[in-house]
Amino acid sequence: MALQDFTLLAKLEDFDLYTHNVCQKFQKSERHVLSASIRGNVEEIVCLVIEAAKVQLEERRKKRPPAKTLELLKRTDIRLEYLKMQIRKAHKLKQTDEKTYETWAGLARELGGLLGGWIKKVEPYADVSATSRTQKQNSLF
Repeated sequence: MALQDFTLLAKLEDFDLYTHNVCQKFQKSERHVLSASIRGNVEEIVCLVIEAAKVQLEERRKKRPPAKTLELLKRTDIRLEYLKMQIRKAHKLKQTDEKTYETWAGLARELGGLLGGWIKKVEPYADVSATSRTQKQNSLF
């Protein structure tokens, strides 16, 4: 499975471009504060998803449980929630119109759904490995 096969990465790329265009239209006073923070947060999310994808491929290759992948995905989820708050803040500060806000928030929700699906897919395998490790440790005593 190649990185370009991940739907989430493709959607993130589109979201990043849309966010860039929206942030360029912010008032000058917010362009260097809120806009920069939002764009930095999107970059962090993209980096975390790429890292999670690569780690998952490595864990699969080495037949390890996806514990690190799950940790990265949960960190990404936290960043995405914060990004959603920033989008709402931008709208409340009248940096976006209603239509732009609805589109932007909808794209963020879609990303959240894809990320949540990935977490749900990985979580049982990571939990099984943690349980088996605990059982092995307890059997040693």
